[in-house]
Amino acid sequence: MIFEFDRYVLDRPYPNLARHQAVPYTPGWRQFNGHWPWVQPAILPDYLQHEGLDTTQGDRYYTVALSWFDFGIQWFNLIPAERITQMQQGQLKLLFYYNEGDNPRRMRDHLLAQCRDAGVSEDQLVIISGNSAADLLPNSAWFPDHELLYAKRNRRVEPIGYHERARSKLFTALVRTHKFWRATTMAELWRRGWHRHAYFSYNTRLAVEETPSDNPIEIYKFDGLNVSMFDFLRHQFRADTQTSDQHNDHHLIVPEHYNDSYLNVVLETHMDADQSNGVFLTEKTFKPIKHAQPFVIFGAAHSLARLRDLGYRTFDSVLDNRYDSIENTTDRWQCLVTMLHTLFGGGTAHMHQLYCACRADMLHNQQHFLAPRRDRLNNLLRKINCE
Repeated sequence: MIFEFDRYVLDRPYPNLARHQAVPYTPGWRQFNGHWPWVQPAILPDYLQHEGLDTTQGDRYYTVALSWFDFGIQWFNLIPAERITQMQQGQLKLLFYYNEGDNPRRMRDHLLAQCRDAGVSEDQLVIISGNSAADLLPNSAWFPDHELLYAKRNRRVEPIGYHERARSKLFTALVRTHKFWRATTMAELWRRGWHRHAYFSYNTRLAVEETPSDNPIEIYKFDGLNVSMFDFLRHQFRADTQTSDQHNDHHLIVPEHYNDSYLNVVLETHMDADQSNGVFLTEKTFKPIKHAQPFVIFGAAHSLARLRDLGYRTFDSVLDNRYDSIENTTDRWQCLVTMLHTLFGGGTAHMHQLYCACRADMLHNQQHFLAPRRDRLNNLLRKINCE
């Protein structure tokens, strides 16, 4: 697989289509995602080279790495004319690498329309997405980028080891970015009083674009929960002294969140993955995996199934994971909430026993996370027929 870039600066490939000006190894190099057209430095070549995989043979790919996908952009107006000619002649493929969870079918349909207008065959378009639904689309592939990204950025932090000492908290539940479904979930735990037994935090700086109607959970089915949610949002909940930016810094962790609580309640980025029927996994899930902690996931249906596909274990002999296969978002949410109330109702002794019973799966997950990613990357190459 050969990556094509229009230019290099200090031997680093400059992001294709970028208008932001920056130099590698400076703060500005980390700011592309704040500038139109929202491209960023490509990380896939780094992953491949780190694992010793060849990037000098095979098909040529004009690589556009995105921080988010803007449907208002006419992409072929930004691509150099000589590159478009190479695509029209079948000499160069157009690769969009997008590690977020947006619906990849919508993205692909939009790009295909622009390919047709530009006279570029759809066979020249390749999409790599962080949404598992990409595996169902032609010339597209799911790749769990956040697994490798977190491993790369958190590599200087020693993994927390398994221990059987008593822990002061039943669980850890951390939210940095407000969404109403997340507020619904945390409010449910809060109104039952479980937050007093947890590392429990919520950033209540509400996102402007988020409205209650965006909530995929049918909150009115649950008596008093809507009122409790808005009451919850009037409070401040902090589990540590870090800032919101520090919470988003993959280089950092708060060790107590993992070595002093029995369970990680993961609130993933999406509950429904943009109506795609796919799964999107981020560092929120891979943090407890690296740091030897059992977890449950408030996320898209089949999130645990996709983790198993990646070689991880999901504590199926200890936890009631039936929630993961429930397609209806509200029903899945309710099933998981009911399970948590049952778990926490058993108190510290029950949670300690549960934690110890998860030992084999936790150690397997930690070792699997820390292992080389060569097989993972080779599988990606096979998916997009690069070999």
